[in-house]
Amino acid sequence: MPEVARVSDTRADTRSTQCKTLCLIAIKVLVRVLLFSIVVTCTVFSKLSLISLVSRLNETIDNIHRTNDSEATVHNRAAGFFWQLLFIVLIPQFVTLFRALLFGVCGKQSRLFPWPTLRAIFTGAIASVFEVVAMTTVVFYVLPRLHSIVAILALGGVFGAQAILDCLEWCPCCVRKGYHKVGNGNINFNENEDQTNCLMEDCAEGNTGAWNKFSRIIAMFLQFVSVILLSIYASLLQSGPKDQFLVGCAMTLSLLSLSVVWSSKVQQGSQKMARMTQSSNVTHIRSANTNEKNQEPNVINEKEPILPTARFKANFINAILRIILYPFISYVIFRYVFTNGSIDPWCLHQTCSLTKSFQWKGQELAIFLIQILSSFFGYTFMWISCTMVLHRWGLALPLYLCTPISFAVCAIFQAHQDSSSFYFSKAYSDPVALGVAIVVGAMLWIGQILTMGAFIWKKKNLILAKDAAMFLTPCYDGVFLEQHTMLNRKVTKEEMSRQMVFDDDEPRPRTIFICSTMHMEDRDEMRCLLSSIYQLACHCKEKKNDDHFESHIFLDGGANETQLTYFALQLFSLFEETLHVDALHLEPKVFQRIDTPYGIQLSWEIAEVMPIYVHLKDSTKIKNKKRWSQVMYMNYVLNFRVKENIRNLRNWGVQGERRRATAPYNKEIRMDDDNTFILTTDADIEFTPESATVLLDIIDSDPQVGAACGRIHPKGSGVIYWYQVFEYAIGHWYLKVAEHILGTVLCCPGCFSVFRCSALRSVLDTFSTEVTSAREFLTKDMGEDRWLCTLLVKKGWKLEYCPTSENYTLCPESFDEFFKQRRRWISSTIANLALLITQASKVTKRNENVSILFMIFQGILMFSTAISPATVILVIASGSLLAFNISDSSILAIIIILSLLSIAYGILCLYGNPQQQLDVAKFATFVFAIIMGVVFVGTLKSIIYDFLTVGENYQPCTIKTTITSKCHNSTGFMVPLALTTLFQSLFIVLFTMSGLFHLNEFSSLFYGVWYFLALPSGYLILLIYTAANLNSRSWGTREGSSGAHQGGGFEKIKCLFNGWQKVPSCFNRGTREQKMVEENKQPPASCDAATAMSDDMDEMEQQPLIGLTDEAVENKYSNLVNEAEFKMTYKLKKWLRDNGFPQEYADTLEQHGYFNLNFVAGLQVKELQAIGFKDRGYVLRLERCAQKLAPFNVAINQTLLELSDVGTWLHSIELQGYQRLFKEAGYKTREDLENLKGLKRTDLEKMGIKKRAHIQRLLEGISKLTYLTEDEKRVYQIKSILEKEPDTDQHGEHSYWTKLLDVGKPLRPMAANLNSNRKLDESLRSLRNITIAFLLLINIMWVILLFTLRFPELYKFNLPPNAFELFSVAVYTLIFSVQFCAMIVHRGVTLIHYLASVGSATENCRTLLHMLQTRN
Repeated sequence: MPEVARVSDTRADTRSTQCKTLCLIAIKVLVRVLLFSIVVTCTVFSKLSLISLVSRLNETIDNIHRTNDSEATVHNRAAGFFWQLLFIVLIPQFVTLFRALLFGVCGKQSRLFPWPTLRAIFTGAIASVFEVVAMTTVVFYVLPRLHSIVAILALGGVFGAQAILDCLEWCPCCVRKGYHKVGNGNINFNENEDQTNCLMEDCAEGNTGAWNKFSRIIAMFLQFVSVILLSIYASLLQSGPKDQFLVGCAMTLSLLSLSVVWSSKVQQGSQKMARMTQSSNVTHIRSANTNEKNQEPNVINEKEPILPTARFKANFINAILRIILYPFISYVIFRYVFTNGSIDPWCLHQTCSLTKSFQWKGQELAIFLIQILSSFFGYTFMWISCTMVLHRWGLALPLYLCTPISFAVCAIFQAHQDSSSFYFSKAYSDPVALGVAIVVGAMLWIGQILTMGAFIWKKKNLILAKDAAMFLTPCYDGVFLEQHTMLNRKVTKEEMSRQMVFDDDEPRPRTIFICSTMHMEDRDEMRCLLSSIYQLACHCKEKKNDDHFESHIFLDGGANETQLTYFALQLFSLFEETLHVDALHLEPKVFQRIDTPYGIQLSWEIAEVMPIYVHLKDSTKIKNKKRWSQVMYMNYVLNFRVKENIRNLRNWGVQGERRRATAPYNKEIRMDDDNTFILTTDADIEFTPESATVLLDIIDSDPQVGAACGRIHPKGSGVIYWYQVFEYAIGHWYLKVAEHILGTVLCCPGCFSVFRCSALRSVLDTFSTEVTSAREFLTKDMGEDRWLCTLLVKKGWKLEYCPTSENYTLCPESFDEFFKQRRRWISSTIANLALLITQASKVTKRNENVSILFMIFQGILMFSTAISPATVILVIASGSLLAFNISDSSILAIIIILSLLSIAYGILCLYGNPQQQLDVAKFATFVFAIIMGVVFVGTLKSIIYDFLTVGENYQPCTIKTTITSKCHNSTGFMVPLALTTLFQSLFIVLFTMSGLFHLNEFSSLFYGVWYFLALPSGYLILLIYTAANLNSRSWGTREGSSGAHQGGGFEKIKCLFNGWQKVPSCFNRGTREQKMVEENKQPPASCDAATAMSDDMDEMEQQPLIGLTDEAVENKYSNLVNEAEFKMTYKLKKWLRDNGFPQEYADTLEQHGYFNLNFVAGLQVKELQAIGFKDRGYVLRLERCAQKLAPFNVAINQTLLELSDVGTWLHSIELQGYQRLFKEAGYKTREDLENLKGLKRTDLEKMGIKKRAHIQRLLEGISKLTYLTEDEKRVYQIKSILEKEPDTDQHGEHSYWTKLLDVGKPLRPMAANLNSNRKLDESLRSLRNITIAFLLLINIMWVILLFTLRFPELYKFNLPPNAFELFSVAVYTLIFSVQFCAMIVHRGVTLIHYLASVGSATENCRTLLHMLQTRN
């Protein structure tokens, strides 16, 4: 039945996936059609509107003496057309100037873009002059003199110079000069040869045949012949010899000049950048990319530091020059060449009026606006098409068809000239002339397609690529829109070698290491991760690309010497279910085991394409905790795999032979820091292959991006889960998005993020440092993910957020676990933010994405967090006023009572034990939820009342009426609604709109009601709890109860009430151990070096893992009950003596049955005190040493499957000496094992068992005595399979780990340093006290300011009388509005990215065919 259910669920998931895929394909097809339609429409309208304007201008000039209008009217109309055409050529230059000014000159990243060289500036200036002269000649003289159809065809004659370059720079020339293509499509240059005549697209396309040379010659021939023929044809249509000569020469020379100016060589030469200094902000960011190993020939070299581009600053200079030149040169061309001095467009004479020249009306104004808007939006949507990698539909096809469609539309309009809004010249009366024009235009169009058609069809860029990777210059042209865009697609060699991709190219191979950290997760959590990894492996197998994925799982406490612990076996028992690996019948060809200096490494292969490595850490050999696992895999990937270029560690059996014979294994592909990435995950994460691919696209599209994270969705149930659903939603909708748009994301969670290896290398040394102070402890150990991202931001990297990369993680469902988790998160977040803010000047100088305004924004958010307790109290007070209409004195009383209760809870958190703190927090949360419910009802009632009574029921202005309703004043001006109503209404509207922008997450808004009710818990109680526990070094989640006794402080509170004279003794009890040390009664000896391996108090207080017995223990017990006749397996007395304990401690332990170190392991303070130990110093020390002993785990053991009788069971728990007592009590056979389940402590004592340790061991063994579930059976069945002989290490991993774990290295566990731990504790307590004092002071001051600093004059305007309240409301509104605007911008970018990631048309067709075949 379970298998049937699993199959049905799989089929349901498959059908759901297919439906989703069909919807996405349909949307993608719709987007293709929409982009094609928009771009075609814009380009055609741009061309036709331009031709219509020049035709109207020509008609006006020709009929200047034939019309009945006055001479001034005609002159004004002609001048109006002049200014319209001038604006058509000027507006694109102003757009270019604005973009260059914003991004390259005055923007935060302007320092990334150098100025061009003097030679480049001179080249750009000369080119700009020629462009202005040629453009004004075409617009103000040539086009008006041409027939409309000939003018449309003539615009395609600007490809001559590029056609010549294509012929001269044919690919075989490049090959002979040492210029060639290598495996990943990147370009490798031989610096000893000359590459000046190399054309990039030829090599990228691989065009080495004769057809390519022939096609380029044909294109060049057609371009020049067509331009000459068209010029002759146009000159023959002129009336006089002078006009014939001028039009023919002007047309030929201007089109050739534009083709030269817009050619790739000239544009590249005008943008050549000056050499940057070594202190540039770009150089140091990429300084970690260099590899120590020498580069080999014919191998993909590591990338040089990413060079900036001078395109923005160069075009800034050129745009200014063009803007200055256009008005003057156009004036000269128009007045003295086109009109022969008869019309002055500047109206310097009295024949026309300049103001009347701008009085455009009717069709003329409409056509002008159509031309401006269609040109701008046509270029914009072509840019969007390229970023979405829909260049064929949104750029290539529309540009191919623009001229034919424009030709046809113009012909149709000419046939219906009277009813058309567009005016064109009259239709051809001679069919022969029309035929000649069509033939010459077709030749010109074919030459245009042969020159650039194949290039723009094949060339594509990465998804969301930078503008420099898509277009040569950051500008467009309103006259030659499609021709200029085609030529502008030829990017520079540097950008092309980095980012350009061709359809027939193999994609750039990347290596992705999926690194996951585990600790004590349960089966369901492990199942989520493993299932996601398997889906990704199947995705890679289906796509068959060159990307190489590896999965690495690092399990804390997974090994104990050479044996596997229970959690490791639990993980492997899930392999068959999730990874489809038969772990019970493993063949040596597909499974390997290596014993390493840190523990054990086991490896498998998934779906024949992805290897998975499980690194089992031994806590006595390497440090535990997530940060040290991160340091471990970062060192492993960066300094071993990448540095040594080891792309594949294992090759198994037939699959290995197949892979070695196919791509990418048959190529010598070199890994470097820029094509290697680490995908970090937690053990409970669930993600899809598309989520991982999207993040890789984001980080690979921009070399400045060091990390990228996705949208995290919580999974769970219950009220704590409800709270987190809304919290996660608004956190990603607003905070993450605002960070992404305004600067950089400040935290990429380790649960699911992609990191660039070059970025990690730049911060690895700092990230691996030890904690030396309280602030370092909060920034490093309490939030390792945020600490890592803080280092990346300080180094200059940009971190991005991609909401289309969705993943799901199990969130805390219990109140205690939630509070403990948020205690760590809040303290780490504030500590890292404070670090960035205090170093704002350095960060803004080093990181081009971070500005002072961004740091101020973060400071305001941090300050709002600090005053959140006072804010919550004020919200409750004002809500009570709205609900009960109470007096001002009652409001003050509520504020005082809530403040005192908050202070009382803070005192409890200082001196109460953790459980008491959490219990009180639970009760307070329940009470505050009820109060907030009343506040919610009162607020809702006030909002409804205000909207229903707008303009009615005005009352005299007082404090109460200002907050609760409207009031009138004598000035006549007032705010129509109460400020509270306006503010809350704004929030409701913006939240609703945000939900509409996230339709798939709109249901998250419904959880906002519970979030509002729990507001005091999250922003008042939790903040107090966090501040009061800053000195706690426990992780909080997934750990057993700490061995350290933390409840002593509650007795201090009780002591305070017993008498003030006892106060000093209450607070001096904790120093007894210190006094004993100072008096040298017993010098503290260190625990045995074999067991005392820890780096901080948390690791010293670890609970024993529930695993298998570490070693077989010699059991030489007699069958007697007398304790003296038991043989001691370990030398307890010697161990106590070596660790500095008195002899009486050994006697006391033996009296209570702790005769063996297995019984002593894991003892805690309460148990030691129950035995009779009173000296606090020795008790704490004995507990620490006991925690480090190898634990004896009374857990479900494989021997329980084969228990023959009660004696066998007693032997498994090392108490076989009690066999006779159990036999006398009637417990002997296998059937009697079930009867043991009912035994209690009193029953064991009646049997004659008195020793405390033995009773505890027996009760624990009885509780574990149960029939194994199927999952538990599988855990122990797999044990014998995995305990094979270690395989041979073929790549030197063992030696690498040995070197990494040398004594003194950060990963090596170190013996506990009592003095350093004590100093850290004192530092944490001091920081806690300072933090509490600061929070108390700032919240009290905030409340006082809000109630004392009042201006009664504000009553008159229906505003709060307190300036601080009004200012705070304004600031909060501004911040929220900024976040909302950032969200809107980000949603647009996200939509582009989402649609781009669906796949190409070919891939979609293959998907549809596959779905049809699967269904059949």
